[in-house]
Amino acid sequence: MGEKEFESRAVELREKAIATCMSCGADAMQAEDVAQDVLLRLWQLRDTLDRYRSLEALVVVMARHNLASLHRNDNNNVPIMSVNPKQLKSQLITPDDSLISSQEVAWLNSAMQRLPSTQYAVLHMRQVECLSYDEIACRLGIENSTARSLLSRARFKLLDEIKKRNF
Repeated sequence: MGEKEFESRAVELREKAIATCMSCGADAMQAEDVAQDVLLRLWQLRDTLDRYRSLEALVVVMARHNLASLHRNDNNNVPIMSVNPKQLKSQLITPDDSLISSQEVAWLNSAMQRLPSTQYAVLHMRQVECLSYDEIACRLGIENSTARSLLSRARFKLLDEIKKRNF
């Protein structure tokens, strides 16, 4: 896609991104931020945009992902002045908590190691390496849908293991 064509479609794509964010519960300022991020990323990818069947669909997916990322980052940031010292003291990690936490991590790693090798590989690439389904499929030489299916099976197996352990 050339610069002129991109510029002619940018207004329409921006509106689509804003509408998507607003339908997901974002306020006007968040929607505008996400829309700008989406358009910037599309501008960076403008030479390869012809491979997508629908730019509108791409914009919707990108807007949803960016909005989710924005919400995830917002929820992790608590202003320091809003922290009550009594709450902070009750949230301090004790040596017992630290030991339990390290035991839980070891158990989870062990449960993951017991997964079939392809399920483990897909789970690791998605959760640890943060790869997209397309990247996972390309690395493993499988279809995108197969990567999704393997990840789903791995997550269900881990969920079953967690349920067994906790009950």
